[in-house]
This record gives sequence, C-alpha cells and structure tokens, in this order.
Amino acid sequence: MKHLKQLFIALILLCSTTASAYDFEANGIYYNITDSTNKNVAVTFAANSKYRGAIIIPETVTYNNVTYSVTSIGYHAFTACSITSITIPNSVTSIGNDAFKGCSITSITIPNSVTSIGYHAFMGCSITSITIPNSVTSIGDYAFYHCTGLRSITIPNSVTSI
Repeated sequence: MKHLKQLFIALILLCSTTASAYDFEANGIYYNITDSTNKNVAVTFAANSKYRGAIIIPETVTYNNVTYSVTSIGYHAFTACSITSITIPNSVTSIGNDAFKGCSITSITIPNSVTSIGYHAFMGCSITSITIPNSVTSIGDYAFYHCTGLRSITIPNSVTSI
C-alpha cells in the first residue's frame, strides 16, 4: 500500500510539472522551443498564465539573445482565457488542439499562413463568425463544437480533411 501511495504522488507531480511546462516567457506570453535548429517556437499553456483582453502574438520573440519565429499556437495555449481579441502573425502555420477551447473571444482572423487547425481548437468559444483562409487543408474533430453563438463560417475548398 505504501508503494502504491508513493507511485500515486509521483504520478501527480509528474502530471503537474508537464502540464504547465514551458521554456520561457516574453511579454506575458509563454513559449516552448519546438525546433532549436531552425529557431521556431510555439505559444504554449502555463499554469500561471492569466491571458486577458487583447492579445497580440509577435512574429518573432527573443530569448537569451536568440531570435525565434513563432510558428504555432500549441496545445491548450489559451484554453478558458478571458481574451477579447487575438492577433495571429503570418509566421504561424498551425493552431493546435484545444488552443482556444472555452475562450470568451468573439471573433478571430486566421492568417493565410495557417495550414492546420487542431481538434477542439475553438470548442465552446464565444466566436460569432470566422473565415478560414485558403491555406488551411485540415480542420480537426469538433474544432467548432459548442460554439453556440457562431452564425457565420466560411470553409474553403482547400480543406481536404475535417
């Protein structure tokens, strides 16, 4: 029984540290380095993040004197945040799973650089309209599920997988 309790505690600690793991923070946004060779990062979730209001994601961010390109919005990056608007730069090519799940955001412009939108990406959001650019080829399962205020969505012919 003692070993089971120790295993359970270790599992909880492991889950809590990986759930909010990030490599660095810059100007209130958290990032994971996804490709150190090509210097790419993803916006990521952090347990202590308090994303609110209007968010502007930069195309590049500098950390330890290295400039990285912001190429994706990662898993759970803005889940359940009180953001009112978001500016996504043209450097972003993917919006990850659960990226904006449960956000209070009402509208979003996806740049032409984005090629994929992950599952549950906008699930439960307050968005009322969205236009998906011709660059997007895949949209994950339930990407717009439970967006009860969604009145207008434009999906281009480039989307080959939903």
